[in-house]
Formats: sequence, C-alpha cells, structure tokens
Amino acid sequence: MVCGMKRAVVPAGVLVLLLALAGCVSVETSESRIEVTPGASGTFSDGDTTVVVEPLTAETPTSIPNASTPEASFLVKIREVLPDDTSIPNATDAQLLAAAQEACEQMAAGTDSTEVSVIDGEQADGLGVYRDSARIGAVAKQTICAP
Repeated sequence: MVCGMKRAVVPAGVLVLLLALAGCVSVETSESRIEVTPGASGTFSDGDTTVVVEPLTAETPTSIPNASTPEASFLVKIREVLPDDTSIPNATDAQLLAAAQEACEQMAAGTDSTEVSVIDGEQADGLGVYRDSARIGAVAKQTICAP
C-alpha cells in the first residue's frame, strides 16, 4: 500500500511543478468597479479610483485640401491608395495625371479598370492584374474620366 501512495504523490508533485513553471499561479487582485450610465460623461469616482468619461462625438469630415478640380481630387485620392511598395514611388503629379488620362482612354475603349496597363515596366501579379495601374484606373474612373 505504501508503494501506491508514493506513485500518487509523484504525479501530484510533478503537476504542481509544471504549473509553477508555466506561470499558472493564482494571484488575488483587488478590482474596483465604477458603474457609468451609457451615454453619460464627466468624472466618476468610488473613493479610491477616479474615471473621466469623455462624451462620444462623431468626427467632422475634413475637406480634401486643394481638391477643387477633378485632377486635384485624383491626386489626393491616388496618393492615399498607392501602397508603400508601389512600383512608382517617385511619380510626379504630371506623370500620375498622364497615367490617369491614359487609363481613361483605355477604359473608354472598353478595357475594365482592373485590366488597364499605364505604367511602363509594371509586372502583372499572379492573376494578371497590374496593381498600380488598376489603382490609377479605379481612381481616375471616380474622379477624372468622363462618364
């Protein structure tokens, strides 16, 4: 009978050791709870803890700077959507506008905006899409191209 008890003690000891090594230690903490009515704002306190709740407000949309013309709107939007790893990181405004105009011409001739190719040397992805050209085509379609 003594042998059976030793076997039971060893697994229990191993379990305690594993829990300690894994960081699974129970620690008691005191937690303060302050009830705030939804939509309320101001300073709330339970004596030990103080919480400041700001009112929830919607952001006011900002106007696009210098976007008074379709070309300016295109430039603002295309710079927002071109990724950091774009194939044309140093493209000038004039080059982007020329590419947009070419995209408009291709789309007017029946090419889908996802199939335009307006950047010399741009490589198509695995699906055959010229990503940066497609971005230029999509933004040009929204801003510059005639309906």
